[in-house]
Amino acid sequence: MRQYHKGRLREMPRAPIWRKPKKNRRRIVDAVCQRLLAFYGKPRLGNPRDPVDDLVFLVLSNRTQFETAKLVFNSLKNTGSWDAVAQLSVKTLERKLQIAGLANKRSRQIKRALRRISTDFGSCRLDKLRGWSEAAAQDYLTNLPGVSNKVAKCVMMYTLGFKVLPVDVHAFRVSSRLGWTTRCRADECHDDLEALVPPELRYAFHVGCICLGRAVCTPHRPQCLSCPINQFCVYFEQHEHEFENQT
Repeated sequence: MRQYHKGRLREMPRAPIWRKPKKNRRRIVDAVCQRLLAFYGKPRLGNPRDPVDDLVFLVLSNRTQFETAKLVFNSLKNTGSWDAVAQLSVKTLERKLQIAGLANKRSRQIKRALRRISTDFGSCRLDKLRGWSEAAAQDYLTNLPGVSNKVAKCVMMYTLGFKVLPVDVHAFRVSSRLGWTTRCRADECHDDLEALVPPELRYAFHVGCICLGRAVCTPHRPQCLSCPINQFCVYFEQHEHEFENQT
């Protein structure tokens, strides 16, 4: 596997998991995913079931509190339809998005994205993407204004039935501490993690990382002693003595 790491081409991702024999890697990945599934299940975490609903909600929720994003999303939904939202003026959209922040930028992105979807499919619907290949669906979504790889993969996973692996800040933090990636940013390691986690386990891993990252594997002062996957964690192995001293 040839991938870029910090601008340099390498044969393998530089992470501890890749130094293990293939059979051991599979065993560890499967055990971690199964443990997360047992603890957290497969929640939707508030994501809408309709693809366009989810896309707009994800664009709104980026760097915005969940409840605020939900409030703005419901306000847009009350307009009647996404086709109707696409016809609103940018100024009107700005006013509706004001409390979520970045209203000037997001209003233009959402309007342009909805108008393109309506032009391409006859209305603001993305259901036809279910019949597309994974690569084609992702390419279409990431070419919409304001849609990153993470947003595209979330829409694909939550609403379109694709077995992809979105990497948000929580999945990135958990994966980094597990020793599954040494990338510098979440948006750099989608390929690394999809190479590790088999398709049938990706949904559980993604949502499990979010639940774990919010409650246990936090950015500061993680609760490693109560973590259900600490036996597989490089970070815990390196800092175990510090946590033992706290008990």
